[in-house]
Amino acid sequence: MTDTPKASDAQRIQQWLDEHRITEVECIIPDMAGQARGKIVPRHKYNPEVGLRLPEAVLAMTVTGDYPEKDFTSVADPDMLLMPDPDTLRPVPWAKEPTA
Repeated sequence: MTDTPKASDAQRIQQWLDEHRITEVECIIPDMAGQARGKIVPRHKYNPEVGLRLPEAVLAMTVTGDYPEKDFTSVADPDMLLMPDPDTLRPVPWAKEPTA
């Protein structure tokens, strides 16, 4: 992930999504246990210039999907802003709809 995508990064992402006729975008990050966490966003709602918000607590989840006994996340559970990295774009080969 990058801090702020350059306009050229957002353009590269949109072009890649167009070329691959992507209809859904999976925005995924690993949690502390290495499990994939994130959101699936319809293409028409995905904007690489804006990024995607995800609760910080997602990163603290255990392998079983629970949260650690000791609170080390904020009670307010603020969102973090995920910004896309165009070099990580990949088609999802097992998806029924064109997904990246």
